[in-house]
Amino acid sequence: MTDPRVTKTRAALAEAVLALAAEKPFADVTITEIAERAGVGYASFFRHYKDKDALLSDVADTLVDDLIAIIMPAMQDDDTEAASIAICRYVDEQRLIARALLAGGAETTVRRHIVARAIAQSTIWTDPPREEVPQELLVTHSVAATLGLLTWWLEQGMDISAETMGRVVNRLVMAPVRTMQRI
Repeated sequence: MTDPRVTKTRAALAEAVLALAAEKPFADVTITEIAERAGVGYASFFRHYKDKDALLSDVADTLVDDLIAIIMPAMQDDDTEAASIAICRYVDEQRLIARALLAGGAETTVRRHIVARAIAQSTIWTDPPREEVPQELLVTHSVAATLGLLTWWLEQGMDISAETMGRVVNRLVMAPVRTMQRI
């Protein structure tokens, strides 16, 4: 059973790091700022996390798990457009946290984390690429390109619907990747 104080402190730290990452580059965010924003003592931070990267990783895990669960099957799905739209709908529903993690100051760290997790999960594919493109490169490209488009959308494309953005992701990333898997 988790102590409610631990849950409350971790939630406050998560909110604080997301807010700060949305305001400035993650590299410039300090543990002191995170603790102050969360309303906890500096030493309390270290009772929960070894450093700010561990906190960010913990915060990003849910979003990463959900995105990977949508992106990886999308790369295998014959209906790549529907899968691409599903990705964009999820990001749209999670816009605040997605923006902080993908378009805020923490995007480099989060992107590396997502790509690494996608590569690890790509070993479950039953349909590896048939061209002379290594599977790891195909996964890296697909995930990084999708994240790049999502980041642009979160930063610039407020007037673009999830469905329209899904069709863009499909046309630029998912359909071409799926075609490479069929060749």
